[in-house]
Amino acid sequence: MTRYLLVLVAFAPTLVLAEPWEFGDAVTVAGDKPVAHYHHLDGAGRQHVAASDAAVALVWEDDRSGAPQVYCATKLHPAHAFTRTEQLSDGVEAYEPAIVTLGEGRWLAAWEQDGALKARIIDVDRLGPVQTLAGDGGRQVTLARDRSGRIAAVWARRQGRGQLIAEADLKVDGLTVTLAADPVAVAPLAEHPFQAYPSAVWGPNGRLVVAWEDRRAGHTRLFYAWREAGKGFAAARQLNEHNAPAGEDGATPRLGSGVMRVMLATDTAGAVQAVWLDKRHAASGYAVWGAASRDGGRTFGANRIVQDEHGAAVAQWHAALTGGEAGFVAAWDDAREGWGDSGETGDILLSWTSGDGWSPDLLVPGASGQGYQGSPAVALDPHGGLHLVWIARADLTAPTRLRYLHGRILGP
Repeated sequence: MTRYLLVLVAFAPTLVLAEPWEFGDAVTVAGDKPVAHYHHLDGAGRQHVAASDAAVALVWEDDRSGAPQVYCATKLHPAHAFTRTEQLSDGVEAYEPAIVTLGEGRWLAAWEQDGALKARIIDVDRLGPVQTLAGDGGRQVTLARDRSGRIAAVWARRQGRGQLIAEADLKVDGLTVTLAADPVAVAPLAEHPFQAYPSAVWGPNGRLVVAWEDRRAGHTRLFYAWREAGKGFAAARQLNEHNAPAGEDGATPRLGSGVMRVMLATDTAGAVQAVWLDKRHAASGYAVWGAASRDGGRTFGANRIVQDEHGAAVAQWHAALTGGEAGFVAAWDDAREGWGDSGETGDILLSWTSGDGWSPDLLVPGASGQGYQGSPAVALDPHGGLHLVWIARADLTAPTRLRYLHGRILGP
């Protein structure tokens, strides 16, 4: 294992001192064959990696069969390479998978396939049958599981000319997964419904918190809603601040800053964190912003920027989030380092909660440098180890590789 101890120096402002992890060598999971393929990590909630005490699993979509299909790869933590890779989907086309751990050597994956939502159990040495969760034009599925074993699926489903966010609890029995109750709308709307890309977590005492993109006002805002165990969802609330400048007449204009792709995570103390991409400073494009809830997802505090000032001049993309005993970790990609001449570059950066704020950004060793490194997904295992998966390519038109990196938590 290679140990990276980074030093903060004047000519490398994005590197931070004393990050919490010791990073091993990056591993190519898929895309190292002579035939060019394209891999995607674009699922709602960016749940493409799930880690338990002893093992880690990845899910993604690629076109190796000639059509987009969903695949998984698993390995034990001590192993260097992913020796098990299997196709999960079995239809014409499949997209945007999500995965959660069910315990040692077991995971649950869900994805969109041929206009329906499918799910499958991944066991230590076999796969369960492909099962249908929803056949009503469902898409953009995300999963939530807590330490007691509760599991929920949340997705977008067609509603007239738009779509609504739906939720249903799931039941796992051996190698099968089924709906434990009929799906319900998280925030029903009679007119102009267009809700997309949900994220969901279990807060304390069985409280389920869901956030999503919402275009009821003609532009995208972020909303969230929560429900207690056995009850319906509370009224939806807006998550992002509507901070558009006043118009000439002193009135606040209808449009706010552009926002997209909200992510939720919870830590072991029951706090809930949200991050998203926000274009409130339009000159530099999207930036990573967030808000924290100290009451288990009932209310969120003020919006705060996550990245540090060294990323202010460039746009950020593909924000991801995870939580654990030590707090929260956010990941994204941006081109602040300016590698190459084409502009088709990017690097993976991390920031983690530190005190009342976020740490300086870490340019991840092994996930940065020449070419494009982007579209990250991130998870913490129960020991605090960091598991990172991302897409690498020579430039934005080149074939892709799926890459993985493990960071072992350092002691005090």
